[in-house]
Amino acid sequence: MSSSPAPQRLSASLELPFYQVTLYKAPFVLRGRNPRALSAEEVTETCELLLAAAAQHRCPYWLLDGRANAEHQPVELHEWMREEYFPRVRAVLGQQLQVAFLVKPAVWHGLRERGYEAPQDWASFALHAGWFTEELPALAWLQRQQTARPPAGSL
Repeated sequence: MSSSPAPQRLSASLELPFYQVTLYKAPFVLRGRNPRALSAEEVTETCELLLAAAAQHRCPYWLLDGRANAEHQPVELHEWMREEYFPRVRAVLGQQLQVAFLVKPAVWHGLRERGYEAPQDWASFALHAGWFTEELPALAWLQRQQTARPPAGSL
């Protein structure tokens, strides 16, 4: 992969004081990043911000940098995301969401213990996800997803 693409920033109304969302044109990716650890309540706010940005730009490819987050969020947050949030994102976008999560190495190593047998290729009806500790492999994974699953309505 060559140099990093120049990002196109989204409007200020789609940003939170503790979370930044940037749209990249090539590869077509929404990137979410927080400069500090987030509470579970803040994570839910960022989820809604990402959904609004994804709906506005019709972008099902997300790179979410959570390396500043605490080791683990509450189980209830994970259940809400899996049972309510990701299915809602799929309904809004009209296709399965593709997310590359950037996490700390300690979090990545604990994924199998939390039930994720294939951390770099985990899928459900609403979500296809990969967890990574470095950005370049995560972006490469997202580019492969774009080749295999172009955005809805792009063909």
